[in-house]
Amino acid sequence: MDKKIPSKENLIETVKQVLSSRLKVNSQEELARLVLKRLRRENKDYAVSPLRAKRIALSIPEIEVKAKTRKAVKLQKISDCPICHSGIEPLEVKNLAEKRVLVGYQCTGCAYQSDLEAFMPMKYAFLWKEAKL
Repeated sequence: MDKKIPSKENLIETVKQVLSSRLKVNSQEELARLVLKRLRRENKDYAVSPLRAKRIALSIPEIEVKAKTRKAVKLQKISDCPICHSGIEPLEVKNLAEKRVLVGYQCTGCAYQSDLEAFMPMKYAFLWKEAKL
């Protein structure tokens, strides 16, 4: 049995349908499972990876992606966002001596922010934005 890859447009519509009906999905594996279940109604040979489902969800403006991160033991400098791979800019504040102090990082493409210890996402949550009140 050969696996078939759904088109990007088909996947976008399916992700929208899943999240508009569920409002929240608590992991990228669960998202991929739900999307695949719906896609297989059209063609039982469709296949989609959790990573592709997450990337498609990131490209849809109606979906908010949140990441729970794990604490790193040592200070790390990150150059791109671990969620959407956009650029990262430093978050700095001035201390009492008027010197700039690095307190964390912020993504230029999505809502990801971290302090100096929390970097790598462990679990994603996908939220349908229209459901937020």
